[in-house]
Amino acid sequence: MEGLRFGFILFLLGGVGGALAVWAHLKGRLYRQYIRPEGLPTHYRKAGTPTMGGFPLLQVFLVAWVTVAFWPVGLSWRGWTVFLSAVGAGAIGLLDDLLSQRRRRSEGLSPWGKLLLQLPVALGLFFLLEFKAREMELYIPFSSLKLPLAAIPGPVFFLLTLLGFWGTTNGANLTDGLDGLAAGCGIPILLGALSLTGAYPELSALTLLGAGLFAGFLWWNAHPARIFMGDVGSMFLGGLVFGIFIAAGGLFLLPIAAGIFVVESLSVIVQVLSFKLFGVRVLKMSPLHHHLEEGEVSWRYLLKTPNWPEPAVVVRLWLISLSFVALGLLAVV
Repeated sequence: MEGLRFGFILFLLGGVGGALAVWAHLKGRLYRQYIRPEGLPTHYRKAGTPTMGGFPLLQVFLVAWVTVAFWPVGLSWRGWTVFLSAVGAGAIGLLDDLLSQRRRRSEGLSPWGKLLLQLPVALGLFFLLEFKAREMELYIPFSSLKLPLAAIPGPVFFLLTLLGFWGTTNGANLTDGLDGLAAGCGIPILLGALSLTGAYPELSALTLLGAGLFAGFLWWNAHPARIFMGDVGSMFLGGLVFGIFIAAGGLFLLPIAAGIFVVESLSVIVQVLSFKLFGVRVLKMSPLHHHLEEGEVSWRYLLKTPNWPEPAVVVRLWLISLSFVALGLLAVV
């Protein structure tokens, strides 16, 4: 209960502190959003909106993380796992955003460049867990069984860590495309992780801190957004989610609870493969949320679009994310 009590304080302070930090960043107006020329017509009005709002969230997280380390919860390898995953992913996103700003277009790091930079972070997570957490057990979804980490061969566990880190950070990054979407989908995923962190006060505290930070950000990012989180924010969110789940033994539960990230990522994979192999686009535009929103394009595509207004797309995907989180909670027997 100590972690939950302290975490609730961090949730409130993180929410207020995150909102104020984003407000200060917003007033600076240093960084502006660039729009892809092949985007939907409704996207052009967002050009010039302040971005990189996730950077002040990362700064507040670092200050709060030090607070968790020294009072009153303390940190073990679990807290360091969250730190490495969240801050490592956020730093890569920050580099991506800075390159985009320097080039004055919406492209920073290439997809392969992101994957290569994420590799050493995943490697660091693997070594940290391999040498500090061999006694850890991983939940088996929809079962009372747990798999000891020591029973998984090292190369297999590294592959699971790498794929999980890649999938979660880039899935959160792909989900960040409409006002309030990524933050609103990420908050219930973080709160759902509390079902795994009860025995680990530091994880409960950091989980509630993260939920508070993105709730504070959502104050400014709700439609019509006054600021975007940028890759620094979306990748920080993905890294935070991954770090908490893997540190709590929920590696196999993560694809269920964060199913919205999986769906968004799969929509991009299907779109790219379909076009490269057959010259046909399945969706109007990927990721999925762009296919669902109103607006037409000049090219042909296979699946009919519902042409929902942006707020309707966001709220409905929030509900789908909540459904995935509920399924993840049911998977913890």
